[in-house]
Amino acid sequence: MTALRFTAVLALGLATAGPALAGASLVVDASTGDVLSSENATQAWRPASTAKMMTIYLALKAVRDGRIGLETAIPASKRAASQPRVKVYIKPGQEVTLDNALRIMMVKSANDIAYVVAEGVGGDVESFVGMMNAEARRLGMRDTRFMNPNGWDNPDQQVSAHDLALLAMALMRDFPDYSDYWGTPAVQLGKQLIHNTNGLVGRYPGISGMKTGFTCASGFNVVATASRGGRTLIAVVLGSTSATDRTVKAAQLLDEGFAKWGGTGINLASMPPSGTRAPNVCDEVRNRGGGAMADDADVAGPVGGQDSTSDNAGRFLTFATQSASTSIVTRSPRGRLVLGPRAEPNPIQVTFGRTAGSDRAPLAANAASQPASRVARGAPTIVPGAPVTAGLTGGPAPRTASGNGAIPRGTTAFAPANTPVQPSSDAFESGPMRLQGAVQSGQATAASLRPAAGAGIKAAAPKTAGKAQAAVKAKPAARPKAISAASVAKPAKPAAKTKLPTGDDD
Repeated sequence: MTALRFTAVLALGLATAGPALAGASLVVDASTGDVLSSENATQAWRPASTAKMMTIYLALKAVRDGRIGLETAIPASKRAASQPRVKVYIKPGQEVTLDNALRIMMVKSANDIAYVVAEGVGGDVESFVGMMNAEARRLGMRDTRFMNPNGWDNPDQQVSAHDLALLAMALMRDFPDYSDYWGTPAVQLGKQLIHNTNGLVGRYPGISGMKTGFTCASGFNVVATASRGGRTLIAVVLGSTSATDRTVKAAQLLDEGFAKWGGTGINLASMPPSGTRAPNVCDEVRNRGGGAMADDADVAGPVGGQDSTSDNAGRFLTFATQSASTSIVTRSPRGRLVLGPRAEPNPIQVTFGRTAGSDRAPLAANAASQPASRVARGAPTIVPGAPVTAGLTGGPAPRTASGNGAIPRGTTAFAPANTPVQPSSDAFESGPMRLQGAVQSGQATAASLRPAAGAGIKAAAPKTAGKAQAAVKAKPAARPKAISAASVAKPAKPAAKTKLPTGDDD
């Protein structure tokens, strides 16, 4: 009944929404690569943040090969910290584990964190981009050329719906135990509850995730995967005019794919490259998308409708009168097609800083090339034995499909509908989020705080046995002037000058 209501609402919305922007779309069977529907599937397109799918693929490949660990602490460079929003405002020199970085990157679509991952895996961005393009060729992504690890717009950077479907298949095939990274409903970073930018997560039955992307030149893109009746499908939508439109179209394509078994007789492997160049659709997005000019606006709470009159570009309104319908789409009081409410998530805690296992993990590629005195300088750590982020508990443990914060199979990723949830009061504030790190429970220690935050905490003096202590007191140390200058090494300059910057870099 829910599926019928959903299809009916979709039909109503799409019938009255006017002609769609000429983009590209594709639906394939994830297990076979058989094409179920296709529109401009090999047309080159600007990837926007869907490029981060290759970034996580290479990161997980490096983990599998033992070149980096999930608890490896990666220092952020000035270049990474200066990336444009969407971002989480990590500071130069501040560290984040690969595990937390991947969650933040895939849920928030943070551009600064994508650069952190690239440098931690490849040593520098240029080397990592070379790895991206080599891997694309190996996977058969023939219309793809990457220029950076976060998808920030570049006229020479392009993918296609065909190539993104191949990449999605590779992620699911090669790293099935890490699917929680692209299906996490929400993360908690400090006081900020950050919902997945994929509008289908928490709304569409059987959704398992993947990645969104937006730049003005690309329009709104999404790669979505869902399972139903023992089948898993991949839907790719490129060039929509809003986040709502891409979500609605992807849901419709998935519904149509699950409703039929017969394909088009075409397989991904048999589709020839197009040799085309990616268009710039910015004018159409501006004119028809309500002025949306921000990456992946669906980041916090239920999406209402795109506000075409707001000066805060890319924001979405939440309508107080929105119904509690289980449908994906509904109508706002102003008559606009909007997304329905999401199921309330159980957010995964993420932080900046090191974890208890970071000291035993392989060094990040960009840290291994630095002098030992510069690695982990002033880096915060998690108190050993205390619960830490993303389900980790100190020492390394074997990765399973339900470990490390993943959703256990056969269970739901969301809290019951009647569970009261108190979202952050500033979840919809218009200003950019400046997230300085997560708050940890328990007594504060110098080791558990952000860089320079523990300066005012004094370590407790150790208690010593009476006789030994008395012996020390009975024999005072010699006066400094009685010590030969030649016998004492000159002290090094204090390390206080290496204090990390605290101001915003952009």
